[in-house]
Amino acid sequence: MLSEAAMGRPCALIVDDNRASATVAGIMLQAAGWDSEFAHDGFEAVTRLRERPYAVVVLDYCLPGMDGVEVMTWINRNLPSPPNVVVLSSEAVAHLERRFGGLGVKAILSKPVAASDLCRAIAAA
Repeated sequence: MLSEAAMGRPCALIVDDNRASATVAGIMLQAAGWDSEFAHDGFEAVTRLRERPYAVVVLDYCLPGMDGVEVMTWINRNLPSPPNVVVLSSEAVAHLERRFGGLGVKAILSKPVAASDLCRAIAAA
């Protein structure tokens, strides 16, 4: 029997050191027809991004090891076809817009986020 991923469901990488927040984002995306994989720090995110392509990365800003800006910079420098990236953080959006400016982030959302807002941002990415 084919897995859901093998049947063409898109897959998102959720990068968040808060496992509860990552799980909630994964449940939201699953309800919208996405598969999800998780990384809990910047270095783990880079490792997963080296292993396979993702349609979308949901990226927290404050991460151990490499922060979200460093992960985004790595993505831009190392992936010939970078995934769409949506930042999801408890930091102030204006601060994040300055930090991620020019890096190609598709959307910046504040935690806690409504499922409809997250799904809308991913659909628009």
